[in-house]
Amino acid sequence: MNKNLAKIRELVKGKFEQNDWKFHILPVIKYAKKLAKIYGVDQEITELAALLHDIGRTRIESDKEHHIVGVHRAEKILKKYNYSEKVIKEIKHCIESHRITKGPKPKTILAKIIATADAMAHFDALPVLFYQRARRGKNFEEILDWVDMKIEKDWHKKLLLPEAKKMMEEKYRTIRLILDSLKEYSIK
Repeated sequence: MNKNLAKIRELVKGKFEQNDWKFHILPVIKYAKKLAKIYGVDQEITELAALLHDIGRTRIESDKEHHIVGVHRAEKILKKYNYSEKVIKEIKHCIESHRITKGPKPKTILAKIIATADAMAHFDALPVLFYQRARRGKNFEEILDWVDMKIEKDWHKKLLLPEAKKMMEEKYRTIRLILDSLKEYSIK
């Protein structure tokens, strides 16, 4: 691993709560690198983009505009470690477009990989999605509705690459089974 990449990895790890690092950032990196291999995209730049995609949403900030805040933070970090303007521009585009429904649409294959890997990570961490909402004081039915909406948005709008849908299909069907079963008991 490049020395700068290793330093940035440690820097980013220190900015996130342990659960966020383990159950979101690391799965995004894993899926982004798998997709990058399929599409022949540079592994180091892919890992940098995956590491930094949520850098605007760390321990203290709200995540409402994290794709905007993250662009500026990532640029500072990448300049500090002497990455080229071309790499910085590409990673900034990945960050600003990874949410799909807010900000610009992903235009490059790397940006599509990062947005897709972000969604794929949610399929691995279903209990964490419930946990995050519960920490905000939501009741179970509100949480269930939010998780259902998030999984559906991820499946239908954020999995931009057909290979990703193939990888996630069994998990999606299983999650649908669980959510539908829970919703059966939900009082409306």
